[in-house]
Amino acid sequence: MNTLFIDTHDSHIILAIFKDGTILSSSEKTSERSHSNDTMPMLKKLLNDVNLSVHDLNDIIVVNGPGSFTGVRIGVTIAKTLAYTLNIPIRTITSLEMYAVSNNTNSNKLDLMHDLKGAYGAVFTKDNKLVDNYFYLSNADLKSYLEANNIEVVNNIINLEKVFDFSRTKETTISHKVNPIYIKLIGVEENDKRI
Repeated sequence: MNTLFIDTHDSHIILAIFKDGTILSSSEKTSERSHSNDTMPMLKKLLNDVNLSVHDLNDIIVVNGPGSFTGVRIGVTIAKTLAYTLNIPIRTITSLEMYAVSNNTNSNKLDLMHDLKGAYGAVFTKDNKLVDNYFYLSNADLKSYLEANNIEVVNNIINLEKVFDFSRTKETTISHKVNPIYIKLIGVEENDKRI
């Protein structure tokens, strides 16, 4: 089974091809504001490098955010388009889940994605189950939160093998049901709760 992994949620584009759970090849590129120009040529080269065509793909794993509005949209759109035209399933994984599963801890773990005003985050158990909803905290609130809670903050590293294994625990879906999660949406939802 050939699986395509797509991650465009931040300034890096990460693509990988798995064959029966083993990485055949991967590609990563820093792409500040040029994901739309870089992702498809990277995908074409990656497939050529392993002597596959898109028609050889059996399923897709896509990081559906949270992340930058344009970055997430590009990755999700490519995944949905390929899945629809090839009639293959998609598994989604959030960027925060991806970082959580890439880090082993002995207790709950906090994953954060910072912006200028604060951070978006989520707490996961050591077994990578979401403890509560995603949240946004201002820098001041984040400092207080970290002081009040004894939770290990994980690094934003990616272990593709662990991400692949975790994705197998998630249900497949059809292309039309895949929706991006935008960073700004989390902040808006947090504000709505306060009203």
